[in-house]
Formats: sequence, C-alpha cells, structure tokens
Amino acid sequence: MGIKVAILGTQPTSYWPLDDLIGSWCHDELGLHDASVPAEGVSLAVIPFGESQAPYFDGGSGSYLTIDSDPKYSHAYANALTVAAWICPLALDNVQTTGSNDQFVHFVEKAVSPSTDVEWVLRLYNQTNPNRHSRLSFYTFNLGSPAGQGNGSYMEYGVSANDETPIELGKWVFVVGQAEHWISATDRTKGCILWKQAIEAKRIAADKYGDFNVHPEDGSGPLTVGGMETTGYKGAISHLAIWNRLLSASEIASIWTAGTIDLRGTAMYHSYV
Repeated sequence: MGIKVAILGTQPTSYWPLDDLIGSWCHDELGLHDASVPAEGVSLAVIPFGESQAPYFDGGSGSYLTIDSDPKYSHAYANALTVAAWICPLALDNVQTTGSNDQFVHFVEKAVSPSTDVEWVLRLYNQTNPNRHSRLSFYTFNLGSPAGQGNGSYMEYGVSANDETPIELGKWVFVVGQAEHWISATDRTKGCILWKQAIEAKRIAADKYGDFNVHPEDGSGPLTVGGMETTGYKGAISHLAIWNRLLSASEIASIWTAGTIDLRGTAMYHSYV
C-alpha cells in the first residue's frame, strides 16, 4: 500500500501530496483548498520521495506555500486536530529564523502573521542553538497580538528518552502534531502531542493547555507551509494532511510504514549532497 492510499484511507479533511510537477498551485486531494505557490523561492518536483517529487523550499523570506483559511483547519471546529507532514531538511541551521534565544522556523503554521492570531505550529529549531538543538515541536496558542506562550510537545534527539532519530541533512522525517480535546480552563490532562517517526513524545506538564491557560480558537489566518513573511525553511516537505480528529497510534503507524516503503528505493532517504 502506497502512502497516498494510506493517508486517504484515514479520511483526512485535506491532503496535499505536494507532488505537483508544474503550475502555481499544489492540489488538495480532497478538493477543499489548493496551496498557492509563490513566484520565487519554491521549486516544484525537485526532491525525490519514492516515485514522486517533492517541492524544494530555498529557505529565503517568502519561500512558502499559502493555503486559504478554513474553519476545518482549526482545532475549534471539532475540538480536536491532527496535522502530519514529511520533512527533509537541507540545512541544519536555517538562516531566516525567529526566536529570542534559540532560533527556529515554523514549517507549517496557521496564523494571521508571526505575531497575530497564531493558532498552531509545527516548529523546527536550529541545530547549533544554545539549548534546543534540532528540536521538533507542536504548539497551540491563544488568539491575540502579540502571540503569547503556547503549550507544546517536543522531541529532541539526545534529550528525549524515546527519540531514536537525529535530524540529518537529506533524511526524511515523519512528523505528526495533535491537539487533544479542550475540556476546561482548570483541566491539566489534555494538550498537545508530537509524534516523530510514528513514536509518541513523552507527555510532560508543558504540553497541557492548562499550564499556559490556552484555549484553542478559530482564527482567520491562512496555513503557510515552509515559513512566513520573515522566516524560511530550507528543504523539502511532502504529504501534508489535516484531520478534524485525533489519529490513532495504528493509523499513524500505517502512514509511517507506507511512507518508509515508498522511500526504500529513493536515494534521498539515505543521503543527499
């Protein structure tokens, strides 16, 4: 079973294979919203993923795809959300980053702007940061400006006990972010979950909504893939999907298995120069 079949079998809300060969749009298999390709900074069909080709993001400002806002892309629509993507970093230290100390880029984000009505993000930290090295995170935030602190789940090789995969140049990584059901302002049991290579991050207090007084809401911001106005991720992104529910561990494993099978014959899975 190929990865497309595996993802579609889980009935996502939207699914962008990001395997388009040419054009100014990357299609949504579910037909909800296609992703707009910028005039510069993103080159389609460059980086191999199995028999298909993923887009290359050059890491510069403006090198990102844009997907129109939709209530179905917000946690509030069904009080649950799952976001998944495969990423292949081609820089361990992105240049166009943000962060007061440890630098990072949001390679998938739903927000009006970097500082306004940020709903949720998938984040990758630079390798040579003082504290957080090549950490992958998934955060949710309260709406507002400036964006405040969010609750988040993370995995970092060498730090997280169950993280068995370092972030390396040219190596594909399967990332899943989940936002659980919000119960109440006093609840300390629900929050965010990150999965890396189909392995669930260890739960901690900081991933809970209640620890940061977060109540995810529906904002008007679009989805951006590969960065935002002032940030840029250098590398490839493939098979991005969103669900209005929490995928089960077995469903995540099925997508991971299908993806690794597709990648076994791909040189990019092993190395890239």
